[in-house]
Amino acid sequence: MNSSHRITNLDFIRGFALFGILVINVIAFGLPLTATTNSSTYGIVNTLDWIVLVISSVFFEYKMMGLFSMLFGVGIIIFLDNAEKKTSKPKILAIWRNFLLFCFGIIHLSIWEGDILAPYAICAFLLIIFPKVENPKFIFAAIVFLMTASILITNYFSSLYDSSGNLISQEEWVLLASEGGALSYGKFWFPDSESWGYLIGMWWYIGAFFRAISLMLFGFLLYKLNIIQGKKEISYYKKISLYGFSVGLPLAIYSIYLLVSSNYDPSVLFISNIFNTLSVIPMVLGYTGLLTILNLKLKDSISNRLQASGRLALTNYITQTIFGVFILGAFGLDTFSRSQLMIFVFLVWIIQITWSKILLDRFNYGPLEWFWRKLTYLFT
Repeated sequence: MNSSHRITNLDFIRGFALFGILVINVIAFGLPLTATTNSSTYGIVNTLDWIVLVISSVFFEYKMMGLFSMLFGVGIIIFLDNAEKKTSKPKILAIWRNFLLFCFGIIHLSIWEGDILAPYAICAFLLIIFPKVENPKFIFAAIVFLMTASILITNYFSSLYDSSGNLISQEEWVLLASEGGALSYGKFWFPDSESWGYLIGMWWYIGAFFRAISLMLFGFLLYKLNIIQGKKEISYYKKISLYGFSVGLPLAIYSIYLLVSSNYDPSVLFISNIFNTLSVIPMVLGYTGLLTILNLKLKDSISNRLQASGRLALTNYITQTIFGVFILGAFGLDTFSRSQLMIFVFLVWIIQITWSKILLDRFNYGPLEWFWRKLTYLFT
């Protein structure tokens, strides 16, 4: 999309989500894997670390990925609309574009196992091949269906384990799927475990897929209703922000309360996840309202920098990984506490806020965005 026709509200929200997701990803960069799910195992040294943990859980965990997923869904619609003006086969071009994203994701995955690009590309394939949906009610119904299915799946998986996190089911497929892995949550939850529980890993990835595709559809919905474009009255965005946070915050707070109050007892894993999952769409709606207001009200000198960071989201996302893996990795896992890792987060924010504006003052695209665009239109 030409910069003169860009929806700057999307760039602003994307810039915020980009910086917010580093708050979560830095845990995987700087601490052992178990810390990303059982937060009590590593990086907690003092009260400040607990404060960082609670804030990141309530305001960032799942929510920043939710914002990214929502914006990715909006991006699919916008690309297809623009592609219809350039080619007679817009869906083929969209599939090619997301195949390229999948390839980028595989390369990224070779650096860091937490990649989201490849899974997003797979979700995009599924959304692109379906007939174009214009009815917001149908999109809403699809979101409700997917979120309900996700909760039912979580409830089913919870029945396969006892309160100590050990596998108790003797179903044939469960035993087959678990073969070769830990017969418990494994290192997903227990720091002294050497392997994953394959079944818990399966549940985790299924849940992530359902959240991602639900939020992409939510992006479809907000775009069809002309909400995400930032063109409605300020009072409207105040209302959706209030409604979203009023529903989402209590759910997110209760989720982390269950974990902390039980001292991260394995018996609360699934129920806590359900509450956090339920909080995502309301929180994303709340953030959409709040960030739209900020984009409209902040001085251009501030909003333009966040918009620039959002326009370079692919470049900035990959460089966050490079910084995290190679800089924090050089010190070794579990060297820093959670509050100390936030210093790294702030430094990366400053670097990316600075260079994003500088790059876009000179060029129309960031380096990876330019490369992706060139490959996308290679055969048109």
